[in-house]
This record gives sequence, structure tokens and C-alpha cells, in this order.
Amino acid sequence: MADMLTIATLSTNAYKKALEVTSHNVANVGTEGYSRQRVEFASGAPTLVAAGSYQGSGVMVESVQRSYAQYIQEQLYHTNNGVEKYEAQLGLASEVEGIIASNDEGVQQFLQRFFDSLQNLADNPTSATSRQMVVDEAGNLDSHIGNLTNILSDIQQQTNEQIEDITTEINSRLDHIRELNQQVEYSYNNTSNPPNDLLDQRDQAVLEISQYIDVKAYYNEEGRLSLYAGNGRLPLINGNYVNHLESGQSEFASENRTEVYMSIGDQRIQASDFINGGQLGGVLEFRSDMLDKAQKDLGIMLNSMTAAINWQHYQGYDADGNHGQSVFEPMIANSIASINNDPSSSNGITVTFRPTGLSTDAAAPPYSYTDANLPPYTAANEPATYGDKKADLDIALATIGEMEPREYEMKYNSTTSSFDIYERGKTTLLGSLPNAPAGSVTIDGLNFEADGGAYTAGDTFIIKPHQQILTQFKSVIENPDGLATRGQSPVDTGVAGLDDEVPDAAAEGDNVNVANMASLQSKKIMFSNSNGVPSESLMGGYSQMATNVGTFVRSTDIQLQAQTNVHAQVMQQRESISGVSLDEEASNLVRYQQAYEASAQIIATYQQIFQTLIGLTRG
Repeated sequence: MADMLTIATLSTNAYKKALEVTSHNVANVGTEGYSRQRVEFASGAPTLVAAGSYQGSGVMVESVQRSYAQYIQEQLYHTNNGVEKYEAQLGLASEVEGIIASNDEGVQQFLQRFFDSLQNLADNPTSATSRQMVVDEAGNLDSHIGNLTNILSDIQQQTNEQIEDITTEINSRLDHIRELNQQVEYSYNNTSNPPNDLLDQRDQAVLEISQYIDVKAYYNEEGRLSLYAGNGRLPLINGNYVNHLESGQSEFASENRTEVYMSIGDQRIQASDFINGGQLGGVLEFRSDMLDKAQKDLGIMLNSMTAAINWQHYQGYDADGNHGQSVFEPMIANSIASINNDPSSSNGITVTFRPTGLSTDAAAPPYSYTDANLPPYTAANEPATYGDKKADLDIALATIGEMEPREYEMKYNSTTSSFDIYERGKTTLLGSLPNAPAGSVTIDGLNFEADGGAYTAGDTFIIKPHQQILTQFKSVIENPDGLATRGQSPVDTGVAGLDDEVPDAAAEGDNVNVANMASLQSKKIMFSNSNGVPSESLMGGYSQMATNVGTFVRSTDIQLQAQTNVHAQVMQQRESISGVSLDEEASNLVRYQQAYEASAQIIATYQQIFQTLIGLTRG
């Protein structure tokens, strides 16, 4: 049977513990991730004092628990990595918007000035000053695109460096979480109470890593934490084992693209494909959904303009009656080999703008960029009739409309001795490129040509025609007198209605061809629909790209604001459940102090009774 002294001693110990826990709460009011702790009291087991009669045995501390809601903590991880994702995206995307969608000396202004110079020359076809202005504005556009390309390359490098730095930070934090995991597991196995402070520290460590990568936490009965990323596809921590992330160059090393990898067992997978949250997910998504897309959109506009201006220029004649030459360097893109290819394999796939079905085509492909049948025209390769020459221009302009802002992946098929061509990252076959013998194939208005070299089954290549034009874009017209302003004055063959006149230069002072070049500013030649009808002009294509960039920035900003608001709400919910209220703790201190003093008074009363009994026995 519990006596007064035992009950009072248990009570003072219990309320002393309650005062300690309350003091601990007050001390940690400013500690990030701390969860308010509370003492769980339990009555002592009753004892039998007489037949059918029981008496209580006081109070005891059953446990010290955290005020904690796991579902709130999981929401906190989710909203935190959402905020960090969109913050990282917005910072980088705003840089791109500043140069792509700028209304002050941006690409659109340089394009406009180039076309204005063409129109000015059309109005004054014999003016030497107007001719020089076209050459100058073509050079200015060239220089501006070069500067823009350098800035985009710097942002690409900045993205690579951020991926490397964030990956290093994640690995460091994973090691810290593993250490906490070991301490938590040890405590569960060797003590009766949950290690509340360690659990808080581990939760805070997971919250902090969630700012870098999307995470999902799982717990077993022993308190062990397992941590996954990438919607459960990337095991980061399983008990005491950590899978570190690795940053390194992509499979196609020379494209200068940093990816994230993970080794699982004997497999090394590209983790970048699965990471979708936190700063790392934000940077990766910015690169794929904005930077890559902006480069491809800008590139397809430049490829379209280069092809359209050049082919229209080929139609005309310069001041000396010579055929028009290229105004801008025609695009030629080269394949990039995978580091996993057979080292002895060749690497000679090229992509050019090479319309097919021309009146000057050879009997059969392969065609090549240096094909003698292609313009710029000479007396030897000029189409036989005015009608043929005009039809070839129509074919070229229609082919421009077939171009798509894509990257291409090519895999060598040894069974067919050809390359299977896909859009990069996709599985739908776009076409096959013969290699033995060497051949060519047209896909999306572009001519793919193989070199006929030796390849091994599975050899893989990528080709990025609309990104490569950014570094290749160049004005090659230097002599103002070489501008083919003059149209044609066909020589009549005497047969009416057949468009069979022989091509010849119009008289000096004619402006037909340069006027046609100027009209390309607003002529719809890009992005043909399924019926072959183009939907955008060159200026419209650029405006669409700038609009897409601006839309991405606005959308990211809206998402950031929404995620920030939700995160704040979840933080408030956590604070209401787990946060320390100084007012409440002050009240608890008074309450527990009074209970402690009352328990101590019981001990004092017991001592007085005991002394009285001693006195009686002596008397």
C-alpha cells in the first residue's frame, strides 16, 4: 500500500519533471523545427487495502511527448520544395526574359532595322548609301545574335554550376540525416521514451533538404526514416544506407550539359529525368521548359530567316548582272556522339536546309550541302526556265514551314544499316537514314545525310540544328554591289502560257527582288499546319517566342506566390500544433509549481505526523 510519503515523493518527482519540460519549451521558443513537449501523467496502480476496496498510489510520468502532426510535417516538406522550386526558376527565367523579350535594343529591333534597310533599298535601288545600309544592318544583326548567344551560353553555364553546387549540398545534408537516423534508432532501442529533440532535429533536417529536392519520408516502428525523391523513384536514404547523387556531363559530353545521376545497385541512372521539386528541380525544369525551348525557338526563326532571305536573294541579280549569293551563312549542323559509342565508330551525320523536288535535283539522292545543283545559281546550274526557278523558290519557302523546334536523336540499326531518328527524349520514329550505302532523308524540312562510315549497333548521336545556328549565324554579304536587288526579265521563247521563258536579269534600277526580300518580314512562312499552310511570319515567329518566354515568367511568378501563401498557411498550422506559446508555458509553470509545492507540503505534513508519533512513543 502506498503511504503519504511515497505518494508525495512520486508527485514531487512528476511535477519536477513537468517543470523541467516546461522550462525546456521556454528555452527553445526560438529554435527552428522545435516541437512543444508535454508531460503525459498517469495514476499509479491502485492497491487493495481491504476486501473489495482499492486505494490510489499517486501519480507518475508516463512519457514526454511531442505536440506533433506528421501530416502537417509532410505538407511542410511539399510546400517548402514548391516555394524553392519556383524561386529558383523565376530568378533564372527573368534573366532570359530580360534579353529575349526586351523592347530596348533587342533582337526584334535589330530584325526590324534589317528589314527596314531592305525596304529603303527597294525604294532607292540605285543608291549606294542604301546598299551599304543593308550590309551594315545585316552585320549589326549578326553581332547582336552573337552577343545574345554568349549571354544564353553564360546562363547555360550558370545552370550547370547551380546543378553541381545543389547536388553537393544535397549529399552533405543526406549524410547529416543518416547520422541523426542512427542516433534516433539507437535511442529507440535503448530508452523507453521517444528521443523528441532528435526527432525534431531530423524533421528539421528533412525540411531543409526539401528546399533542394522533392522528398517523401517514410517511418518504421523503430523510428527509422527512409527518404525518397523523384516520386519515389530515387531512394536517397534507407536506414543507415545513403544513395548519393552525382553531377556530371551528359551522355553527349560535348554539348556542355550537366545532368544528375544516381547509382542503384550496378545501374547508373540519369536522375535528372525524375527530379521535379526544390531548387534542383526548379533549375532542371527551367532548363528544359524555358532555356532549351527559347534557344530552339530563336534558332528556328534564324534558320527560317536565313533560308528565306538566301533563297529569295538567289532569285535576283546584282548590280553587275550576276546571280545573287548567300546573305547569311547557310546552316550546317553536325552530330554529337554519345560517350557510350564504340570508340572506333565514325561520327559524320550532318543536317542542312536542302529542299527536295527542285527542278535542278539529280536523278536520285543522296543530296549534299555542296551539291552542284543547289543555289547560289551559276550559269551552269540555273533552272532552265523562269517557271522552274519560281517553282523552286516556292518549294524552298514551303520547306521552311515544315521545320519544327526539335532536337534529334539517332540510333544505329545494324540490321538495316541505317539510323533510326527520333525527337530527343521521345519514342516515336520520325524516319530512317540509310548509311550503307550513304544516303539522306528529309525530316521536318531538314536534310539528314550520313557519311557511310563504320558504326556499331546501338551507337547513338544527337543533333541540334536550331541551337547550333545560334553560334553559326553569320552575315556573309560584304560587297554592297553584290546585293541582288534586280529581278528577272525573262527571255520569251515564243510559246504562250507555259512559263518557259529563259531566266535573265532585269534592267539596272529594277527593285523587284529586293522588294520581295523586304516583304518576307510579314510573309507567313513558318510553322505550317497539316494542310501545308504556314501560320507565322519571321517577325511573328520571334514575337511568339518572346510571348512564350514572358508567359513562362508570369506563370512561374503566380505559382511562386500561390506556393508561398500555402506554405505560410501550413507553417501557421504547424505553429498552432507544435509551436511554443510563452503565455501557455508561463501558466503551466505556475500550475506545476503550485502542484510541486503542494506535494512538498504533503511531505512536510508526513514529517510532522512522523515526529508526533515518535514523541508519543517516547512519552
